[in-house]
Amino acid sequence: MILKHMFDCGKMESKKKFVPKKADMLLLAVVMLMAVLLLFVLKAFQTPGSMAVVSHDGQTILRFPLSQENAAYYLVMLEAENAAGPRTSAEGGEQAVLHMLSPETWKEEAEAFIAEPGIGEYNLFICRNGEVQMIMSSCPDLICVHHRAVSKTGESIICLPHKLVIEITGTAETELDGVVY
Repeated sequence: MILKHMFDCGKMESKKKFVPKKADMLLLAVVMLMAVLLLFVLKAFQTPGSMAVVSHDGQTILRFPLSQENAAYYLVMLEAENAAGPRTSAEGGEQAVLHMLSPETWKEEAEAFIAEPGIGEYNLFICRNGEVQMIMSSCPDLICVHHRAVSKTGESIICLPHKLVIEITGTAETELDGVVY
């Protein structure tokens, strides 16, 4: 009988309840106000991007301006090491092969490339109206496809399973990082 009373957890309830005071409510209001102000300040100082940099596995495979007149469709496919294509990156196992598709027939061209034997992974993205958006991907979670279009400096779309990053930069970067005298 003593043991039953000792281990009966149902009767061990805390009778103290938290009641917020004026100081707690004031602190919460100040923190929320500062968060909203910080959000507005960050949005106000964010500048529109002018270039997009596409890289696979840390290697840059394409740079293009966001101010293109017509929509441009790009298909990045991961192929075997000895596959050939217009531009490639990566030093081992897989390489990213980039294909630029015509705006009129991009769906048919993409389907034809994707249907090739040995093609397992691909990403299809579009650049139009100063924005870049991922349209299709063969990754399992499709987070990159559901991501909104990016156009501001510092924004990016990342496909982790394919190691593909599309990053928006502010100006056309040059190869020269600095000069030492």
